[in-house]
Amino acid sequence: MRTLFVNAGGIGDQILLLPTVKIFKENFSDYQIDLICEPRSVIIGELTHLYRKIRAFDFKEKNLNIFKLREELRARYYKYLILTGSSYKSNIVALLSNAEIKIGFYKGIFSKLFLTDPIKPNTTQYIPNMFAELLTPALPDIKKTIHGKYLMPEIKLTPALIEWAKETLNPRIKERYFAKKIFIHPGVSKLSIKKNILKGWAAKNWAVLIEKLLENHDNTVILLGGKDDTETIAEIHKKLSFFAKPKNFFDFSSFDLSIEKLAALISSSDLLVCVDSAPMHIAVALGKKLVAFFGPTDPKKLLPEDPRFLAIHADNLECRPCLFDKRKESCKTPECLEVTPDLMLNAVNKQLELSTVH
Repeated sequence: MRTLFVNAGGIGDQILLLPTVKIFKENFSDYQIDLICEPRSVIIGELTHLYRKIRAFDFKEKNLNIFKLREELRARYYKYLILTGSSYKSNIVALLSNAEIKIGFYKGIFSKLFLTDPIKPNTTQYIPNMFAELLTPALPDIKKTIHGKYLMPEIKLTPALIEWAKETLNPRIKERYFAKKIFIHPGVSKLSIKKNILKGWAAKNWAVLIEKLLENHDNTVILLGGKDDTETIAEIHKKLSFFAKPKNFFDFSSFDLSIEKLAALISSSDLLVCVDSAPMHIAVALGKKLVAFFGPTDPKKLLPEDPRFLAIHADNLECRPCLFDKRKESCKTPECLEVTPDLMLNAVNKQLELSTVH
């Protein structure tokens, strides 16, 4: 038997879905599980072996290729079709599928027309728990089973990847290898910026934070980034005030890293400092301590309640969190992005102290 998950989100959304897929696999071990996702997200296959096959389909196209989508959905018979989205495109997916049981989140009359089992989403909880409730038609007691728990995603790296990270770090940072390794990943995807979903922290603030962290010679600061982050990294370098690079500062942002190698480097950190982004979810899935800057999004939905994972955001703003619940894109005056470097520094120091205890 086969089950098909359709998740049109980015790599972070794919990581958040992993606990649900794992629960399904544990309860239906004889089922083969496939995934259809955006082309940008097929790399989730580097981080998990839960899926038999991962197929790409571009759901962002304004004019969906209905015939191609129908072909993808009917490439083989699936008993269960499980949709994580609730847009009209999800309804089209359900309509085109020939699955016996079609499960998705309820959103209006079309959900009832095209889904055999529309599930009313509880959008106030941690997203992996919300996703898991999609399994209710297959596992009627799932809500009771997960009640009071945080379904944390898990990523298990191969020994070869862990060794690669060690061999990459050791010759570059040398005697600093055994110092406190603070990885900083300031980037957000260009797609989110293009959609006017603003979640980043200003380059000048990152520069101040880096300089303050470097004042403590027990810290080793390592800058990470991807292709989408080139401009942000360059702007941070412009804002840094030191003339000669300190011995405890290293820039790995130019490395052409696969998602699994990025995860391997994060696994070797004492702390990751980032924004609400894919690296944040990778750190959670690896159980690594982190400080995550949040602007308009809600950390209660995106981070489990765990002392290892600390969310920092602007307080005393009645308008936040707003993104996705109250509005689909950022406002014209996003005051929520204005968090001081000192606030982030205090959070980093708090987490570093925590890391020495655990």
